[in-house]
Parts: sequence; C-alpha cells; structure tokens
Amino acid sequence: MAIVVLRELRKKLPEDLGPGDPVSEIEAVHAGPADPDTPGGVGDRTFCGKPTLDMERVNYQGTQPGASWSPPDLKRWECSDCAEALRSL
Repeated sequence: MAIVVLRELRKKLPEDLGPGDPVSEIEAVHAGPADPDTPGGVGDRTFCGKPTLDMERVNYQGTQPGASWSPPDLKRWECSDCAEALRSL
C-alpha cells in the first residue's frame, strides 16, 4: 500500500492583533493511503480518521527499507495515531 504524507496546518493570528495575514503553522503530520484511482491522489481520510481535504501533501517517501513514513525534519509533529495505525497494518 502506498502511503501519502500530509501536513495539517492551522492559522495563527499575529500576537499583537495588528494588521497582517494569519500565518500557517504545522498542527500535525499525518499519513494517508494513496488513492488507487487517481495518480498522485490521496484517500479521503488519514489513517487516524481525519479528513484529508484541507491538508497539504508533503513530497516525501522513505528511501530505505524500514525507513520512517514521516520526514525526519517533521518528526516532532508526527501523528501518534497514524503511526500506531501503520504499525498495525
């Protein structure tokens, strides 16, 4: 099964509540199944059950056997529920 890595983003307003656009920050990094009917597509839900519609795809695939499903630089945001679901596959 092909795995797609996704970023769940949240908008953060400037702390001084002054002018400016909200800044996107990473809330979590999730894993989802690739959509077999759409090349490069992702399924409707992550392995933890969240909808993928508003998530941003991360261009990453582990290059070695046994490599982590999430990129090393995004490990601190890794969704523990997605990781657990992948371990049980």
